[in-house]
Amino acid sequence: MFKKLLVIIFLFYFFALLQSSFLSHFSLFGAVPNLVFILFFLLVFFEEGNNYQIIIWSAIAGIFLDLFSYTYLGLSVVLLIIFGFLLKKVQSLLKDTEDKYPFVYFLPLFIISLLAYNFLLRTEIIFSVVYSSVIASVFFYIYRIIFVKK
Repeated sequence: MFKKLLVIIFLFYFFALLQSSFLSHFSLFGAVPNLVFILFFLLVFFEEGNNYQIIIWSAIAGIFLDLFSYTYLGLSVVLLIIFGFLLKKVQSLLKDTEDKYPFVYFLPLFIISLLAYNFLLRTEIIFSVVYSSVIASVFFYIYRIIFVKK
């Protein structure tokens, strides 16, 4: 298990380096494949481990994602832990008798997870929506009290 963990740490590091240095020159419409997220998703999808493995892989992958990007340190770790547990929960609900790991489940789950990760990683968008919603709610009640007659 220790050798496997070292290999996984090395792969996460190698993919993070490859993603941020080499693949950035081959971007397609400004997008680069997120190799660290792909490896994390594959590990969680295929491994029959316990919850501790999901937390360890989330921590390793999240640290490398945060170190090689512009986001806050720890945000990717938290998001990957959530996605790891959600993936295992959805996988337990979508059991198939013939194939234990069907591609029909893998691709939609991967696309939804990656879209959610990229959306939630944009914290300024989320905070902007929450902040604006709070201010709009306050102005709504002020306007209603002053101008709307019952």
